[in-house]
Amino acid sequence: MSLVSPSPPLRELTGRQWQWIGAGFAMTFASMGGQTLFIAQFNSDIRAFFQLTDGQFAGLYTLATIFSAVLIALIGQVTDKFAPRLLAIICTIGLVLMALAMSMVNHWLVLCLVLFGLRFFGQGMLPHIAQTAMARWFNRFRGRALAFSQMGYTTGEAMLPFIVTSALVVFTWREIWAFSAALMLFLLLPLIFFLLRDPPDGKKAKARGEANPDATSDAQLTGAEWSRSKVLHDPLFYALVFGAMTLPALATIYFFHQAHLVGVKGWSVTTYTAWFPIMSVTGVSVSILTGFLVDRFAAFRLLPFMYVPIGIACLIMATQSNVWAIPLFLLVLAIGSGMAPSIFGALWAEMYGTTHIGAVRSLAIAVMVFASAAGPGIAGALIDLNINLVTQSWFNAAYCFAITGLYLILQNRMTNRKLQLG
Repeated sequence: MSLVSPSPPLRELTGRQWQWIGAGFAMTFASMGGQTLFIAQFNSDIRAFFQLTDGQFAGLYTLATIFSAVLIALIGQVTDKFAPRLLAIICTIGLVLMALAMSMVNHWLVLCLVLFGLRFFGQGMLPHIAQTAMARWFNRFRGRALAFSQMGYTTGEAMLPFIVTSALVVFTWREIWAFSAALMLFLLLPLIFFLLRDPPDGKKAKARGEANPDATSDAQLTGAEWSRSKVLHDPLFYALVFGAMTLPALATIYFFHQAHLVGVKGWSVTTYTAWFPIMSVTGVSVSILTGFLVDRFAAFRLLPFMYVPIGIACLIMATQSNVWAIPLFLLVLAIGSGMAPSIFGALWAEMYGTTHIGAVRSLAIAVMVFASAAGPGIAGALIDLNINLVTQSWFNAAYCFAITGLYLILQNRMTNRKLQLG
């Protein structure tokens, strides 16, 4: 059985399928309220208000994110049991409330609770709901559906950091958080509600007798034998999540501690964030290309290659201090990070099927959220010990290249697993 399959042209997607992809886009854009890239723009202001060091604030952030990861692991399988529309509405409202609370927080304990809510609803659940729906609803177009839906995040990545850093010149950080809450409530929530109104597995579609136009060949979910408990006893799963931790751990370091980084390099924060659009444009282009390649060759075949550019980006940060290093670093990092959504979005379905995809993904998401907490936390503690982020980048690069070797070794095992699932 060949693992190479023809990729159908995008013109075969129906209007309803584009609607579902649009819903994924809206959810990943809304998730920016809980993403490190957005929260990091307020790092200096929050630390100044609460009189926290880099390590102390990173410690609070790590603690809040770890608890959110635990909760995601416990309840993330709800995406297998409840409609995405209901879950997305609940999580978006939760994110709105957390953003509003951030605009009023006055105690570090409350700050920790608010960070927990932002990370749980934003970084954790909304992307989880979006990617689970795309992985379940699409088969031949799975890679590209995941890539297009992820563009909500890259759009926010391109726009929001520079907008926020510029807005902080005029408005307070609290006012910006209040405005963000209003934007999510009055724009994104109605949009998500509208786009998720007629899913392929919903009552309306079933009543009309409409089959999902991109279902599997036998119109059945796959991997019924891969229950949550069985996955937890599979050694391959731990090898895969070990690598899945890499990008969220490393990327969040360079964004969360950007105030420290630009200080060491002699750059300005505004100059640093002004180059973020190049990362987003590159990420979008790479993501779409990767989605096409996933649909043709399978995600696990591409898995080793995404860590090479991430490792090179770390080497750039370790060795270069000229201003031109900023766009070069962001461009190379974007190549690796742009590959990740399509690859990891499809990988769990390739290795474990779609029957329990929500439960499997929730385990992986929990580990990735934990990694995004551990990265800034460990880096912040090392910074307090006078081991700056430039020095740390040497180890980060070595870690990436080691992961590349691991996944090359595991190729035969992943091939056999994919063939077993069909």
